[in-house]
Amino acid sequence: MNVSEAEDLELVDEEIPEEKNNKITTIFHVLFKGAALFMYVFAKWFTTNFVITFVVVVLLVAFDFWTVKNVTGRILVGLRWWNEVSEEDGTNKWIFESRPDGKHVNASESRIFWLALILTPIIWIAFALTALFSFQFQWFILCCVAVTLSGTNLWGYYKCRYDSSSAKRALANYAVGFMASV
Repeated sequence: MNVSEAEDLELVDEEIPEEKNNKITTIFHVLFKGAALFMYVFAKWFTTNFVITFVVVVLLVAFDFWTVKNVTGRILVGLRWWNEVSEEDGTNKWIFESRPDGKHVNASESRIFWLALILTPIIWIAFALTALFSFQFQWFILCCVAVTLSGTNLWGYYKCRYDSSSAKRALANYAVGFMASV
């Protein structure tokens, strides 16, 4: 289900009063991603020590991972995910939360959330390929860490959006409504 379909189902509000916008949350959603990418690209302006650059970029990517997973996803799109490992047999179980019925999502904040979430791993993959083909393996490892964390968030939110029970209910309601109108 894309944003326009969600708008049709009244899950997304086009017009939310100014006081209900989450501008600071949206800024932090983009800030950590941008800061990590900026530090990766312009690290030589600040230091020639790769270890410092590596640590700073990994910390920024980790801050981004935690912020997106636990804060901005819940506030901006009403979704949250986590993965639990069973102590008995070691199997993974994905757990999803979605905004309770009756709570709406701001369409512009949702678009910013998904755009940043999707573009970040693509950019890190491009940097990883550049580092790999230019034989800069230490930079490649750094990019792999960033791809892993940003890609995990993307995968978690993708599964959360399409596997959550409220998304399935909304899609079922849409289908029932569509069939009733035919």
